[in-house]
Amino acid sequence: MKQRIKYCNVCKVDFPTMYRIQYKNPKEWVFVCEDCLLKVKINNSAYKYGGTWKK
Repeated sequence: MKQRIKYCNVCKVDFPTMYRIQYKNPKEWVFVCEDCLLKVKINNSAYKYGGTWKK
């Protein structure tokens, strides 16, 4: 079975669960880990949740 790997767009570490979000302009979809998600969404008007990805 092929192993799926995604790296956090902020901290560049591979996690088994990632969150698809937009958080800065220009708006583009990126994957982030839970720790980075909690940091970037605070008081961020550009933040938009787009789903959860799991290995």
